[in-house]
Amino acid sequence: MKTTLIAAVFSVVALLSSCGGKADKTGDSIPGDTLTSRAELLTLIERDGYVAAIVADPWNPGKRLASYALVPRGSDVPAEIPEGFQIVEVPLQRSVVYSSTNTAALAELGVLDAVAAVADGNYYTPADTVARLIASGHITDIGNSMSPKLETLIEVSPDAILSSPYENAGHGVLDALKVPVIECADYMESTPLGRAEWILFLGHLYGKAAPAGEIYSRVVSDYSSLTVSVALYATRQPKVLTETLTSGVWYVPGGKSYMARMLADAGADYPWSDDSSSGSLQLDAAAVIDKASDADIWIMRISGTPTYESLRDSSPLYSGIKAYADGEIYNCDPSASTFFSDIAFHPERILRDYVAIFHPEAGSGLEPIYYHKLKR
Repeated sequence: MKTTLIAAVFSVVALLSSCGGKADKTGDSIPGDTLTSRAELLTLIERDGYVAAIVADPWNPGKRLASYALVPRGSDVPAEIPEGFQIVEVPLQRSVVYSSTNTAALAELGVLDAVAAVADGNYYTPADTVARLIASGHITDIGNSMSPKLETLIEVSPDAILSSPYENAGHGVLDALKVPVIECADYMESTPLGRAEWILFLGHLYGKAAPAGEIYSRVVSDYSSLTVSVALYATRQPKVLTETLTSGVWYVPGGKSYMARMLADAGADYPWSDDSSSGSLQLDAAAVIDKASDADIWIMRISGTPTYESLRDSSPLYSGIKAYADGEIYNCDPSASTFFSDIAFHPERILRDYVAIFHPEAGSGLEPIYYHKLKR
């Protein structure tokens, strides 16, 4: 195993160290300095007088989902902007943001004052800054992201809307506003560092390109360091099971998914690593037990404080899992942590937890932040 891991680390380091640009994934060629290198769905190109931002269609390879020309606010619009590019004046001043992961990044960039409204405001925890800004009236809640309140959106009068695209879904009431809809397809990226690179897009949208670049550089450095530590110092490769049954279905990450990649980077033996799915697999309990009953470690995300007894009561099959018998179960309470707001732009923080749990011998005394071991 050590030989395999050491061999793998050199390929990982080569990938993480890559600083060259990449071509637009739609196959079109636009001259200029390419600012992104790891994101598969985002290409940022520095042009004379603006930044071209191209979002590839996750569901139709080789096609564009959207193209934007980010033009400095108040300046003349360059004449050479290619056809089909939507002009967006930056920095944004009164934006509507649909995703809490994006508002977390904007808070880190110090530009929440440019967020006039959010969707699904009821999902923000009381400790979140956005929740407090909603309560104080500084940020408006436009309601459910799937059916936002048009009247409220009109009152907000946004200069752009940052939305999460879905396959075969239009913009609905958003089209009536006649403002740019920024397709934030970061959640469809298949690698942690590819998704985290979307903070560069946010930086250019909100006039914080330099700070965003500094944040991303630190993320890459810290993520790389953890991966190298695992490859060089890990003495085992534990078999890791994730999640639990939900209404009779056990959702586990597909072998080509974002989470599967992170588990691999953390040095885990993931039972579905050979699967070719990029999304979640929907399995029944028998299928999971058959493939992962010998799991050394079991990580899950359940709100509250689950116990071994509550797990056994919810499904007697759980007690047949090796990690249950060995007392190696770790839970992340998403209602009491920033797991979901951190995972997009700070995957190194999640990876840190995994390394601390899977490879304490390689973690130099790291302690998990999001996951906590269940008490017996």
